[in-house]
Amino acid sequence: MLTLTGMSGGYGQANVVRGVTAQVAAGEVVALLGRNGTGKTTLLRTMFGLADRQGGEVVFDGHAVPPGRPDLLARWGAALMPEDRGVFPSLTVAENLRLATRKGFVPAVDPRDLFPLLTERACQPAGTLSGGQKQQLGVARAILAGRRMVVIDELTQGLQPSLVTEVLAGLAAVAAAGVAVIVVDQHAGMMLGWCHRVVVMEAGRVVLDAPAGPETRRQLDELLMVR
Repeated sequence: MLTLTGMSGGYGQANVVRGVTAQVAAGEVVALLGRNGTGKTTLLRTMFGLADRQGGEVVFDGHAVPPGRPDLLARWGAALMPEDRGVFPSLTVAENLRLATRKGFVPAVDPRDLFPLLTERACQPAGTLSGGQKQQLGVARAILAGRRMVVIDELTQGLQPSLVTEVLAGLAAVAAAGVAVIVVDQHAGMMLGWCHRVVVMEAGRVVLDAPAGPETRRQLDELLMVR
């Protein structure tokens, strides 16, 4: 579904992501991990044309993606929930969801079933929601728009613990329907027990790309200095 070949990126002359090569298959769940400041968010932004691609290639679902064209990935069925949740504050919850809905696409999971708040607060402006409530809306929008790939930066940030398990199960169902799922999160242990594969970044480069499993857990602990 997604192939990155020698991709570098950053902001202006600042190089943050350095020569990343990686693949994500349809139906695969990949956890993108690394300590703060290692380039995870910039990698996502470069993929989607929101940061400057300074080299390399991006191919999505067989299409070569030119730099600086986030509209193309959206048109081809990829959705990104950025770290700031990516909601429209002046629109209501219902309007935000309506804008994310893609004609002819019904996701494997109805986000309203995951997040009852979306129905309860349907007429409330998104800008008046709490941080955790905006997180629910952002994840819901990504699920509705991502008919081929869903990418979420900081998945569990602000989510109450009682919702996290349901959200992970929901995204697993989305992947089982053939959608590629990429998630950035700070809870490495939780992600390892849920995803198919982990990709770890350090100083803008990929230093580990491996299937989830006990051996990967040992390597992950060493790389992230988990005690």
